Amino acid sequence: MAENNQNREHKQQLEELAGRSELAMVNKVAVMALTILCSIISVAYVAEFVKGNRTIVYVLITVILCMVPIVGGWVVFNRDKESQLIRHIVAIGFAIMYMFVLFTANNDLVFTYAIPMLIIVTLYSDLRYTRLIGVGVAIVNIIEIVIRFLRTDVSAEKLVSIEIQGLLTVLVVVYFIWVAGTTAMFERIRGARLELEKEKTEELLGSVLEISGKMTGTVSDVVTEMDTLKTSVDETLFAMTEVANGSNESAQAVQSQMEKTEEIQQHIGNVGAVSTTITDNVRSTATAVSEGQKHMDRMNDLTDQIDKAGKDVAEALQSFQNITSQMNSITDMITEIATQTSLLALNASIEAARAGDAGKGFAVVATEISTLSNQTTQATNDINGLISNISTQLDAMVNTIENLLKMGQEESVCAEETTRSFTEITQNVEDIQTHSTELDSIVKKLAQANDEIMSSIETISAMTEEVTAHASGTYNNSEQNQQIVAHINELVENLNNNANVLKSYS
Repeated sequence: MAENNQNREHKQQLEELAGRSELAMVNKVAVMALTILCSIISVAYVAEFVKGNRTIVYVLITVILCMVPIVGGWVVFNRDKESQLIRHIVAIGFAIMYMFVLFTANNDLVFTYAIPMLIIVTLYSDLRYTRLIGVGVAIVNIIEIVIRFLRTDVSAEKLVSIEIQGLLTVLVVVYFIWVAGTTAMFERIRGARLELEKEKTEELLGSVLEISGKMTGTVSDVVTEMDTLKTSVDETLFAMTEVANGSNESAQAVQSQMEKTEEIQQHIGNVGAVSTTITDNVRSTATAVSEGQKHMDRMNDLTDQIDKAGKDVAEALQSFQNITSQMNSITDMITEIATQTSLLALNASIEAARAGDAGKGFAVVATEISTLSNQTTQATNDINGLISNISTQLDAMVNTIENLLKMGQEESVCAEETTRSFTEITQNVEDIQTHSTELDSIVKKLAQANDEIMSSIETISAMTEEVTAHASGTYNNSEQNQQIVAHINELVENLNNNANVLKSYS
């Protein structure tokens, strides 16, 4: 902060210095030098009057001649500090006073009054003006020397003073003109150098402006490209947001399906247990029927036992009917779960299509889930068919047992009919046993299919988690890229503004 303030103050000082007028400064120095020199001369002649060496009239004339150019110079300077008239007032006014003093003085050193003014005149850097003043001083002094030579009372000592005056005057004038000419030459040399530097600067400025123009065009192209890139990054960020949301929804759906599949697995276990019970019951029934056939000849003696066996069979069939009802409930639940699995596979296929290339693997898994769901539906339909057959046959068995119980009282009369009934029971039990075996096989296949579904769901879950992780990482990278693009846009805009500012100096 302090350094910036110093630079600002230094710049203001340079601007103030550059804004000052050289001619005004030269005019002021010339008038001040004339004032000092003429004031000293006036004081010197007043002192001569006090000493009694000069009359009052002579001193007044001298003082007036000294004051006139001073007053005139200051008046003109106050009106116009850059007036060209000031140099002429200083030169002519001092020349009149100088000639009067030179031709009327008794002192041989009066001619030296011209030396300070010759030095001041060089400030105007006008060689013609300087030469004119120098030649004028030399001519006046030469005339004064000639007048002094023409006097008859010139002593040898005076002659030496006159010679020194002439020689010194000529040397001063010659050196004065020589220095002025050299100074003018220096100024021309510096002017030539400045002109060359100006040309080089103009060429350099032209090159800079040309490069600035090209740079402005390039920066404009870069700005356009950066805008396109920013749009692309924004679209990528929006797409990754959608992918992340879709992955989260898929993960939730997979988790829900996992829970449903576990429920299916539990129900399949229950179906297996029921199937085992059915098989055991069928075997027991088959054994009972076989024993009944073996003891048909002893039917009359074992009527009470047959009645009891019939009641046991009725109770077993009632249990079969209850189990069949439970199996229907289980198959209905499996059908509902299979339908939900099919809908989940459809949703997964849609999400995979939205994800594009990243969801190809997800689409394959979704297809597999749909296939397994169809297989589960088909297996459930088969189970329903088997259960329907079992229910039908159980109904037939119930009717048969009822008939058997009714005919127990007429057992002796209906022995042949009882034999035929036991034959039908045997056939039905064999069919039930066959269907129970098929049901057990179907339950095992259903359990295997459910295991494959669980494995596929676990794979989908892992893939979903991986996609979510990649989506989150890509989202974070997209946000960082968006910030970088915004920063680059800001830098490019600043560069473009600087180029335009540089171009405006042309």
